[in-house]
Amino acid sequence: MAKIYDASMVGKKESVVDELLLLNPHQTPLLNMLGFADPVTAVEHIWFEDEMFPDETVTTASALIDATSVVVADVTPFRVGSVIKIGDELLYVSAIDPGTKTLTVTRAYASTTAAAVSSGAKVEFLFDEGVEGADARAARYKARVRKSNLTQIFTDSVELSGTAKAVAQYGISNLYEYEKQKKLLELALQVEKAAINGVSYESGQVRQMKGIRQFITTNVTNVGGALTLSAINTLAQTVYDAGGFANGGNYKIMVPAKQKVALSAADANKVTLTRGENTRGQVVDFVVTDFGQFEVALNQNLSPDELFLVDANRIAIRPLVTRDFTHTYLGVKGDYETGQIVGEYTLQLEQEKAHGRLKGLS
Repeated sequence: MAKIYDASMVGKKESVVDELLLLNPHQTPLLNMLGFADPVTAVEHIWFEDEMFPDETVTTASALIDATSVVVADVTPFRVGSVIKIGDELLYVSAIDPGTKTLTVTRAYASTTAAAVSSGAKVEFLFDEGVEGADARAARYKARVRKSNLTQIFTDSVELSGTAKAVAQYGISNLYEYEKQKKLLELALQVEKAAINGVSYESGQVRQMKGIRQFITTNVTNVGGALTLSAINTLAQTVYDAGGFANGGNYKIMVPAKQKVALSAADANKVTLTRGENTRGQVVDFVVTDFGQFEVALNQNLSPDELFLVDANRIAIRPLVTRDFTHTYLGVKGDYETGQIVGEYTLQLEQEKAHGRLKGLS
């Protein structure tokens, strides 16, 4: 039975979230993949992320075979008593100068063989040397990192003139409900585009959320050519090296139509096409890499020259509390009736180093 909008409905909110998620998944594949998570409680949603101390860096200057000072790009992986590895040589760190980023070291430690050190050489932290009967080592602490995103308001109105309501519409039993569904589709697409392309912005009472593209800053590769499986494999390796796969994850490859065609032309032994259905009833495609098998999600809201490798378990679209999508019938306003659809949402993307992006694809 068609829903009746009359004076008894004026001012009453009705949730339309379920209707929103049932709309065309081909236009809003991200929304249909993630759904909506638990609400946030502030217009600037804040969360905190832990991060381990890094365990490697590189040298920024060469060192002779008998040099006792090594200059590195970052001293945070090390402390006095650390055993480090450069090439096949082990070195013992006896002092650290954070200002000049210089390590004072004992060369050829643990009977290894000293060798000249080149600039740009990998310096790997192995462990802190333990001494029998020693006092407790001074603790060190890496503060949690504060992350945030703004909520963004999405709204539109349904308006129907008295004449339009009176004229018979072929195949449409309830013109107001029909127009409402069209507005829901338009708003769903706006949320989808904001979650991908949004740039954080605030001016007075206007707020825009930061999207996936702006969040991902570490693992970004400018390919400058055609998409290849090698480029995807290398991107997956950078995510792996950053610890992205440590907790498993639910990784997806998101591509626009142009790059989906490029994937179809890739090596057949690396791409599997299955006729099984996922929860939205769509055909599922997978790309096999050295770091796992990833579902391919076609999404026309990406730029034609890019690809995202994202962990869906670390991404959430969250409403502001009590501000998930609702429709309010506002009643007759002269020779027309109207209603309003409003929702306020933000994107939470955790541990951006666990995600990656290719750009500059031809």
